[in-house]
Amino acid sequence: MYLPSMDIETEVVRLLHRDAGRRELEALRDHVLQLPEEVQRERALEILSMGLTIKDRLEQHQQRERGLMAVIETAQDLTRIVDIDAVLRVIVQRARTLLGCDVGYLSVYDPERRDFYVRATDGAFSERFCRIRVSLDTGVCGYVARHRSPYSSSDYSGDSRFNHSDFIDGAMRDEGIASILGVPLLSAGEVSGVLFVGDRYVRAYTAWETSILSTLGAQASVAIGNARLFEQARDALARASATNELLSRQTADTRAAAEAHEQLTALVARGGDLPDVCAMLAGRLGGRVAVCDAGGREIAAASDGHGIEEPPEEGRWIEDAAYAALTESRRTGRSVAYRKSRRVCAVVGGEGPLGGLVLHTAEPLSDVAVRIFERGAMVTGVVLLLKEQRALSLMSDAPAVLHGLVHGPGERSERFARQAEKYGVDLHRPMQLLLVRAGRDGCAHLCRMLTDRLGPSGALFDEIGDSLVVLANAARMAPAHAAVLACLRHHRGPFSGVMGEVLGDPAGLPASFEKAERCLDLLDALGRQGEIFDESRLALYAPLFSRADAAAIEGFFRAALGKLYAGPAAQEIRRTALAGTLLAYLDCGYNAAEAARSQSLHINTLRQRLEAVDALLEGWRDAGRALEVHMALRLWRLRDPHRFFEPGEELAAASGASRDRRGGRASRGRRAGGGPGGRSMT
Repeated sequence: MYLPSMDIETEVVRLLHRDAGRRELEALRDHVLQLPEEVQRERALEILSMGLTIKDRLEQHQQRERGLMAVIETAQDLTRIVDIDAVLRVIVQRARTLLGCDVGYLSVYDPERRDFYVRATDGAFSERFCRIRVSLDTGVCGYVARHRSPYSSSDYSGDSRFNHSDFIDGAMRDEGIASILGVPLLSAGEVSGVLFVGDRYVRAYTAWETSILSTLGAQASVAIGNARLFEQARDALARASATNELLSRQTADTRAAAEAHEQLTALVARGGDLPDVCAMLAGRLGGRVAVCDAGGREIAAASDGHGIEEPPEEGRWIEDAAYAALTESRRTGRSVAYRKSRRVCAVVGGEGPLGGLVLHTAEPLSDVAVRIFERGAMVTGVVLLLKEQRALSLMSDAPAVLHGLVHGPGERSERFARQAEKYGVDLHRPMQLLLVRAGRDGCAHLCRMLTDRLGPSGALFDEIGDSLVVLANAARMAPAHAAVLACLRHHRGPFSGVMGEVLGDPAGLPASFEKAERCLDLLDALGRQGEIFDESRLALYAPLFSRADAAAIEGFFRAALGKLYAGPAAQEIRRTALAGTLLAYLDCGYNAAEAARSQSLHINTLRQRLEAVDALLEGWRDAGRALEVHMALRLWRLRDPHRFFEPGEELAAASGASRDRRGGRASRGRRAGGGPGGRSMT
């Protein structure tokens, strides 16, 4: 059966109309060859050839239409999709679908590492393939980037036109890629990436496929460039926003600091006191604000929730951590934070520290709040100086009078007497000096506290050198002494003091001052601190040992007392007991019975102890030696009073030591079958 030529033409038109495939058109060739007449057969073959040509042209137009639509859709995506990674994934998917390939991927250039990395893939399943990084001199990617032109290969593994890499070749084998096509992504003459498609079979890529892939690559290059511009614009906007925010914050901080400064200045101008300063700072900073003196005792406080606080009568001490931070603040000149949200700032003015400002808040302070706090400390210093100036104005010439009296009144004694009477000191009546050595800073602090307690009447006092000197009539020295002791209870540092003898003539004040200074030097050499001694207790030793140091006094003890002082450490209690017995015997004028009663000892025990002393200290009974021994023992007791037992204490210590020895011997006996007996202290 065969179809005539007219029917062949109709069938070709019908197949083209319903968009039949090329295979159906090729199937008509068998029918054409069965035509009987040669003319009809040639005519039918010509019609069939024209139909196939029309079919090829239609397919090319359709393919170009699909490519054009892909380009248009990609251009729309560039304006619609903000996420650069999403845009690149869509481009890779369209390239793979449009060219009908197995795999599509996009490599982007990393300027920091100077290589390419895979940023988007479609159709790839190997994890190693997605981790490929390619340098400029390796692989198809490096070849395309160097030459800035498309590259295709139908035999990737056997292609020798580019440098292979074991890692990249292994990743390609994992994906099974045999053929590959890559085009460069050009931006301003530079390669920003490479767009690839690949197949798992041998395939030759046409010029149209290379062209459409290059077009998609150009769009990907635009997307990458836009993304970089967008990131730069976003970074610039973020920097501008941060700058604006910083400027706004700094403006607000400056305004707050200026307002705080104005409030503090107005407060001082109105005559505000320390509680007012604390209340203002507490209200602005939040929390609790307290002012302490140089010794660490709170003298004013306020909190944002309870207003001004009344300090206890004896004051409230700041904690040790705050005092240590206050010392550091004095050294650095700035406020110092301690713990989580607590801060102190030293208040300094005049010739030394005046105190400190302490703040407790729920949260740490900001920078501007720290500046306000430190400005508050400066204003606190001004208020403290004003208070001190007012107090000193009431005692304007008291320091000059005191200095003149203790350094020799000379011809001005009558004038000094008249001036001293203004402060309640009558130089025509018996008088006394009291000296307290506490260092220069400590004396200044004690002097300020004493001003608050004594006021401008009742005594003359001031700091002279490193000592606080108090002059009062003997009848009024007791309250002055009590005020000094109260101030010393609030003093954190070491001190030593001497109460001078009663004088009837102001001409004796310089000599009394010098003797008291020598007594203080002796106490420093002995290491005695924390007490005020009567001059009479030290008068015998001060002329001899005031210029000696601790090593010289130690040498005197060893020379004068020998083994009684420097014997074995294990017998220290026994030697101290013997020294105490000998001292009592010498103090009682060699009267054994009276010495035994003073020590609560039996007379025989006293004699036994004196015999033990003979063994340790030869020749102590000699007339010339006894005075030296007696003085050494009294000086030893003055330096180490805790080593010399009061009557009755020695028995308890001895019995305790005896029990310890008996317990030790018993335990040793149980372990090793007994041991030798002990010896009594006496």
